[in-house]
Amino acid sequence: MLLLAGLGLINRFGLLGQKPRATIASPPTVAYIVAHHSKPESEMVLPGTLEPERDTALYAQATGYVKQWLVDIGADVHQGQLLLVIDSPEVDQNLAHAQAALASAKANWQIAIITLKRSRELLARQFLAQQTVDDQEALMQAREAEVHASEADVRRYQELKDFERVVAPFSGRITMRNVEKGQLVNPNTADPKGWLYHLAALDRLRLYVNVPQNQARYVHPQMSVTLTLSEFPKREFQGQVYLTAGALDPQSKTMLTEILVPNAHHELASGSYVESHFPLKIDDPAIIVPSNVLIIRSDGSKVALLDEHGVVHLKTVATGRDFGTTVEILSGLQDGDKVITNPSDAIQEGARVNPQPSKE
Repeated sequence: MLLLAGLGLINRFGLLGQKPRATIASPPTVAYIVAHHSKPESEMVLPGTLEPERDTALYAQATGYVKQWLVDIGADVHQGQLLLVIDSPEVDQNLAHAQAALASAKANWQIAIITLKRSRELLARQFLAQQTVDDQEALMQAREAEVHASEADVRRYQELKDFERVVAPFSGRITMRNVEKGQLVNPNTADPKGWLYHLAALDRLRLYVNVPQNQARYVHPQMSVTLTLSEFPKREFQGQVYLTAGALDPQSKTMLTEILVPNAHHELASGSYVESHFPLKIDDPAIIVPSNVLIIRSDGSKVALLDEHGVVHLKTVATGRDFGTTVEILSGLQDGDKVITNPSDAIQEGARVNPQPSKE
């Protein structure tokens, strides 16, 4: 019994009364990168919606009833192709009346010409007074003016007659139809439901995006842009910057940019949501570090630096342009500084760590 008690005391207090040794924890291992000046090549991704290069609603320009419609949605049409015929009796009657008035005016003009010729002959033989001849000449000129006025009326009604035939103003695809045979139509473009067809040119599409202020100076016409769509997960489509507004919107601080996208095979559907990828090549060298080195705290952005003894020092930094996976450091870092990646929120000033170069 005494022997067991003695063994217990030895196990508790150690041999010869010595206290047991405390376990010393090894410092945590951290990964680090070395900061350097570099010229970043980044990618800016902006969302947008594809639109036709040209898209217009076609309205009637003559009042009447639809006699026949010839194309439906999905039809590819060429410029000048007949789409619809309108029966407009009033226009037809007005044209016939104007043509009859023109014929009458021409006949009266011919009579006035002949009468003036005879009057001049009689004046030369002194059988008529000069006043009479002058009156005949004025009448002839009036008859000539009536002919010109009647010709203008005929041309006007002929143009209205031509409007009975609705044709495609450019080559494209019919995307919507809003007309039936026998329907009454009129040239009231103020009616939002008065259109007949929607015609879209789809061989080339447009994409409008808003470029943020800090990247606007890197975007310029003729710049190549890559487009991705969720329905084509393994494909990329190419576009080109066509125009930029050249000024920032005062509210959003973005610059409107237009991209043209070839679509000769009509693979891309108008109205599709796309992501545009702009390659940004920055000319001025700067200290660029991975975004995962930043420690965001209430007193500003910080990074965890390592000295030659493996001791952590928290350093406040000022950030510049954000390139997605990397960020520009304006102040607080120098070439050659060792910066911990993915630092934990609990990291403290003066902590000792076991640094290892990052494999990323």
